[in-house]
Amino acid sequence: MKGISDQRKYFDIMGLRVIMKGKEILHSPAAVRNTGREHYYMDKQKEQAVSDIVELLIKEQDNERANEYENQLLGMLEEQDRNEIAEVLAGRKLPSLLSDTIAKRVFSAESHRERLAYLLRNVVQDDSIEIEGSYANEGFMQSKDSKKIIFDEPAKLKDGRHSNTEFQILSQDFIFKRAELYASDMLMLSYSVKEGQKKSEISYSNTPGVLLVVLMKNSPREFKKFNETSERYIHRFTKRTADSGLSFNSMMTIVFVQLDECLKQFRENRNGEHDNNGNSLDELQVLLSLVADINDEKVLESAKDNNFMKAIIAEVKELSENKEVRAMLLAEKYAQADLNAIKSYERNEGRIEGLREGRIEGLREGRNEGRIEGLTLAVRIIAESQAGMSDEQIASKYGYNIDDIKAALGHK
Repeated sequence: MKGISDQRKYFDIMGLRVIMKGKEILHSPAAVRNTGREHYYMDKQKEQAVSDIVELLIKEQDNERANEYENQLLGMLEEQDRNEIAEVLAGRKLPSLLSDTIAKRVFSAESHRERLAYLLRNVVQDDSIEIEGSYANEGFMQSKDSKKIIFDEPAKLKDGRHSNTEFQILSQDFIFKRAELYASDMLMLSYSVKEGQKKSEISYSNTPGVLLVVLMKNSPREFKKFNETSERYIHRFTKRTADSGLSFNSMMTIVFVQLDECLKQFRENRNGEHDNNGNSLDELQVLLSLVADINDEKVLESAKDNNFMKAIIAEVKELSENKEVRAMLLAEKYAQADLNAIKSYERNEGRIEGLREGRIEGLREGRNEGRIEGLTLAVRIIAESQAGMSDEQIASKYGYNIDDIKAALGHK
């Protein structure tokens, strides 16, 4: 493999092959010990068993057998992770709206344009936002060795802007740098010639800006420190200002939303966010609190008379009963547990300073996020193939080479 981008793509495709063919090795959740330098992964036989069971679960039509496969997978998780996902599978709790599997369906730029537009309009405080549709979830590749950026929920706005909504469960140590890279990548997409266009039609003057919204379940330390003196939990970056005081409107609008701070304030009956007229954004606070914790009793009580939110809750409940979605949630839980274990080990080893300085984060972030995306993307592609989507359509939608898709799905 050459370059970081090739490695990232390999993990995406590897996740697909793991589930379809069981020929690759899936890193399962690590058991981390707090003393010494011990860092154990499940042995290869158990790793292979996980991939084999996930494959059977996706294909199984008999509900009783499907439940047996789910129970086998649950038994291979650590206790805390097992209990969390077991509550969802048993129907006692709903899966998180921040789950990659759920968020991409509930806030889809294709099937739920108005829902995503409502979220963006209220978070950005821009009533002009309308969704035209989606676009490829992979960023701009300047060369074959470029690191690949994967968007969570990309949407093309009717005013021409590219937007992306990121659903972040884990705290990101380099959230500002990551956001600028993502927004810059979208900006290059906006400045690129589209099919049927001429280069002469694209100029600095008519290139639309971009919008990036980052929903964070766990606020990074910079935000938490900010909240020591402020109640604001939505942060909109729209301008660049020089040390002289000169400023200009940036083409990149980046909005960070602290879901944990929002939920905390909601529970305490206060709200630090207001519109331009000074009115408290109470309905938005309930919606964001729902995204933060869809199982919170106070949130559900406040949402029960809101038709918009009732529809979201009903869809999440329906999705949690879908066999393929349940398999995707299990795959996602394994990938997240693995990433959490690795991060925990690194902190126990005293390597946090190295992470902060960015000496090794780039490669590690690409590898582990690639694994998560590979697993969840894998099940989604399998489901669409089984639903009748052609290999060519799948390759076009997800930006992969047709030969990779055919090989991964076992098609000639």
